[in-house]
Amino acid sequence: MKREIQLSVPNLNIDIVENLRECIETGWVSTGGRFIGEFEKKFADYLGTEAAVSTQSGTAGLHLALRELGAEHGDEVIVPTLTFIAAVNPAAYLGAVPVFMDCDDTLCMDADKLAQFLKAECGKDPQGQLIDRTTGRKVKAVIAVHIFGNACNMDRIMELAHEYNLKVLEDATEALGTCLTEGRYQGKFAGTIGDMGVYSFNANKIITTGGGGMVVSKDKAALEHMRYLSITAMTKWDITSGWSTRRLRSA
Repeated sequence: MKREIQLSVPNLNIDIVENLRECIETGWVSTGGRFIGEFEKKFADYLGTEAAVSTQSGTAGLHLALRELGAEHGDEVIVPTLTFIAAVNPAAYLGAVPVFMDCDDTLCMDADKLAQFLKAECGKDPQGQLIDRTTGRKVKAVIAVHIFGNACNMDRIMELAHEYNLKVLEDATEALGTCLTEGRYQGKFAGTIGDMGVYSFNANKIITTGGGGMVVSKDKAALEHMRYLSITAMTKWDITSGWSTRRLRSA
């Protein structure tokens, strides 16, 4: 007898009804309210990071993070061949060009193939910027996707990133709770090793809020800038004066 094993099933509890009631009664059902700040703090505490910033979705988090890491129009961003399209789209949103890298038996990016590409097909310009010799484009970042919760070979990927001056964006949207058990980053959670990490709370993820995402980073200034951009570059809600259009800083 065949039994279907579903990829993901939301595990919801009636206990959340009172929280939903408070959101509805107070009108805080979007980018404000006490629950968002509490969630960000608890999330950061769980991962052992200094701060976390919530976003509209995991995809939005990847978009903001990749932008903050300096990817621009015409740059190349290395992505895995096996992933959901949302891990690749943010590069296209910025006008960057995805370079697809093979995956290994873990279903994650093959670090050996990555090393081969960087050594054989790329070189550095006088300023130390990595250049794809075939296209002449700058290679700015690697998006390491921890697919289905399987951790990438972060030891090797981070070594290569340091050697070739690349930014590492961890797509941990399917890997909340994945913890490395060996190597240089033993005890670290997926998403907390690279320059930035992104998580998702879509209905098919480890925990769900019906949607939404979260970005973590060691760079608190970058996180605050992403928070600012995530609310359409406006100041925070002031209950007495409403939205202010005064810009906090240049986007």
